[in-house]
Amino acid sequence: MTVHELLYPGLAVLAWVAAGARMCSAMRNGPVAPARHAVTSSFALLGLTFTVSTPAVWVLADRVTGIDNVAALIAHLCVVGFSTTLQVLLLWWTNPAETARPRSRNRLVTFGAVAVVLTVLFVGIGPTDTHDTDFVVAYAHRPQLAGYLLMYLVAFSAGLIDIIRICWPYARLVGPGWLRRGLRTTAVGAMIGLVYTAARVLDVLTAVGWNPPRWEGIVPIAASTGALLVIVGLTLPALGPKLDTTAGTAHRIRLLHQLRPLWAALCAAVPAVRLTHDRRWWRPADRLHRRVIEIYDARLVLRPYLSEAVGDQARRRAEEHGLGGDDLAAVVEAAKLRAALAALRADVRSSRPEQPDPPDPAVDEVREVEQLARVARAFATSPLVGAATRDTGDHP
Repeated sequence: MTVHELLYPGLAVLAWVAAGARMCSAMRNGPVAPARHAVTSSFALLGLTFTVSTPAVWVLADRVTGIDNVAALIAHLCVVGFSTTLQVLLLWWTNPAETARPRSRNRLVTFGAVAVVLTVLFVGIGPTDTHDTDFVVAYAHRPQLAGYLLMYLVAFSAGLIDIIRICWPYARLVGPGWLRRGLRTTAVGAMIGLVYTAARVLDVLTAVGWNPPRWEGIVPIAASTGALLVIVGLTLPALGPKLDTTAGTAHRIRLLHQLRPLWAALCAAVPAVRLTHDRRWWRPADRLHRRVIEIYDARLVLRPYLSEAVGDQARRRAEEHGLGGDDLAAVVEAAKLRAALAALRADVRSSRPEQPDPPDPAVDEVREVEQLARVARAFATSPLVGAATRDTGDHP
C-alpha cells in the first residue's frame, strides 16, 4: 500500500467530517457569518483535494470524465481554493467587517482568475496517460507542465505566506487561549505546506532542463502533515473550550468519588444535612457543589465534638512521617473528624473544643475543594488518622 493510499483517504474523511460538523453548527446557530462560510468551505475543499488524490478515485475520475489525470486539475484547483478561503477566514477573524469584506473580495477574484489560467494551461498540456500517484514526475519533462506547475505553485505559496503572515503576529495579540493555539497551529501547517511547494519547484526546474535532487518522497508526507495541522488549527478555537469542559467534568467526577467516603460517613451521622434533590442534581458540577455544602454543614454540627487534642496528636504523627503543607493539614482535619464522629455517637463533647480559624480570603473555591478531597482521602485511607484518634484520651 502506497503513502497516497494510506494517508489521503484518512485525511479526506477527517476533512469531510470537520466540514459536516461546521455546517451543522452553523445551521444550529442561525444566520451564517462569512467566517463560518469560509471555514466550512475550506474543510470541504481540503476533503475534495484528498478524495480525488486517492489513487482509486483518481482512476475513477479519468474513466467517468474521459479526461486523463483530470483529478490533478481538480486537486490543484481545490488546493488553491483552500488557501484562498483560509485567507478569507483569517481576514474576517482579524479585521472589522468594513476591512475584511473588500480584502476578501479581492482574494476571491484573484482565485477565479488563477482557476481560469490553470484550466487553460492544463488543457494545453495535451494527451496523457493516467498517473494516479506520480503525475508530476511522469510529465516533468514537458515544458507545458512547467507553466502549469509554476502558476499553481505561485498561487498556492502566496496563499500560504499570507496565512503565516496573518496568523503568527495576530496570535501574539489575542492572548493565551485556544484561539492563539489554533492560529499558531494553522501557521505551522502552512509552513509545512511550503515544504511541499519547494519539492514541486524542483519538478519545475526539471521541466526546464535542470536536474536538481528530487524530494518526491517528501511530497505526500508534507502535504498530509500540513493539512492535518491546518484542520486541527481551524477547529481548536471551537473545539478547545469543549475539551476544557470535558476535562473539567472528568475532574469533578473524580473529586466526587474521592469525597464520597467522608461525605457518606458525615451524612450517616448527621442526616439532617442532606439537601433535597432538584432537576439538576445529576450534573457533576451541581452534585459536587451540593456534596461540599453537605460536608461543611455536617462539620458545623460536629464542631462541639472536634478536639484540638486529637488534632495536635495527628500533627505530631504526620510531621514525624515527613508530611507538611496541605497533606499535613488534611491528616489533622481527617483525624479530628473521625474522632468527632465517635464522640457524637457517644454524646461526649470535647474537653478542648476546636477554635475556629478566621476565613482566609486568599483561598479560592477550586483550591478549597481540592483540599477537602485530600481530607477525604486521608479519612478513608491514612493509617495516621486512626493512630492519632487512638493515642489521645480526648475521645470516647
